[in-house]
Amino acid sequence: PMCLTVCFPRTFPRHLLKRTDPIHISVSIDEEYGTFTTPVIEVAAPDLRCCGSLLHGSGNSDNVNQDMSYDNETTISFLPLPPSFDYINQADWQTVSHKIQEWLTTEVDTESSLWTWGRDTFWLTFVGGYPSFPLGKWPMWDPRIPLEGSFIEKWLERLND
Repeated sequence: PMCLTVCFPRTFPRHLLKRTDPIHISVSIDEEYGTFTTPVIEVAAPDLRCCGSLLHGSGNSDNVNQDMSYDNETTISFLPLPPSFDYINQADWQTVSHKIQEWLTTEVDTESSLWTWGRDTFWLTFVGGYPSFPLGKWPMWDPRIPLEGSFIEKWLERLND
């Protein structure tokens, strides 16, 4: 498979996070490749070097859930995101964050690598839903999900900058 990564290595200023202007990234694929390629948006920590955090895509969702399973019993029920998911709508991020919290606290073994991935994904979506976090108003999350992980720790570090 071919993996194309777009990286924003610097931190976005806080005032830009509150804006609703979307970021547009365009990819052109020749017609001859169109029958067997599906554009996918992935989110990964900057230190990851492979594609593996599928958040949205088209195609057969059963195959995606099977591919994203940690074992034969645990599926990632909130993936893929529905085509109606609006990346600039905080309510959509809040809904996904709630689904991840429910999934993480009821279906995933806390000793598994899937738990770590799910925890980090929860914090990514939680901040998408509440971009002023930890300032402003936000609901209390399930205390079984610790305020830990590379994404949320870097997010909180920025408050000290």
